[in-house]
Amino acid sequence: MFPSFNTIAGTGSNGAIVHYRATSKNTQKIFKRDIFLVDSGGQYKYGTTDVTRTICFTEQKLAIKNAYTNVLKGHIAVVKTNLNKTNTGKKIDIRARKFLKNSDLDYAHGTGHGVGFFLNVHEGPQSISKINKVKIKEGMILSNEPGFYKKDNFGIRIENLVFVKKIRKKIFFENLTLAPIEKELINQKLLSSSEKTYLFKYHMNVYSKISKYLNLKERRWLASFI
Repeated sequence: MFPSFNTIAGTGSNGAIVHYRATSKNTQKIFKRDIFLVDSGGQYKYGTTDVTRTICFTEQKLAIKNAYTNVLKGHIAVVKTNLNKTNTGKKIDIRARKFLKNSDLDYAHGTGHGVGFFLNVHEGPQSISKINKVKIKEGMILSNEPGFYKKDNFGIRIENLVFVKKIRKKIFFENLTLAPIEKELINQKLLSSSEKTYLFKYHMNVYSKISKYLNLKERRWLASFI
């Protein structure tokens, strides 16, 4: 129907501004050497979307790849949370930051917010943050968006929306967002076998759901993430 918020599209130092807004005075050209962060969403009759991806155009420094990989590891840890044991945003938030903190890194925003149904992009009472103690329950939708920002240099964020699903008295997160995750920024050596398996299955699911809407060239591109 229309955007759910003004798109955040930042490259280089602008990517390090969490809620960057482009003006005539602060825009930048996108250079191949920089990484690019884009956060966008829409209001649809079936709900509200909010997704962020960080992409690159050429080989990046190991420090950037390591930071991106640790953000990704946190992102995966959130979606794989056993919600029957770890059932509050405060506890889940610790899982999201764990790998960054091992390198003395962190981010100054919450890991996830509640999302309304064709309503507010940020809607409580549920959220994934250092302070939220609201129990995660069936039917809730939250964002899963850990990140890392180096002032005046670059920004990284990986965001999916997740739905709390219940099967046989067990609740778990299910991804609603179906968009490929940049693989050229991953340091594969930092991923565990289970994390690699998760990425493979995630991209298989993305391909199976989306490929039928694409032409041959587009399908080949999407298949490259598997």
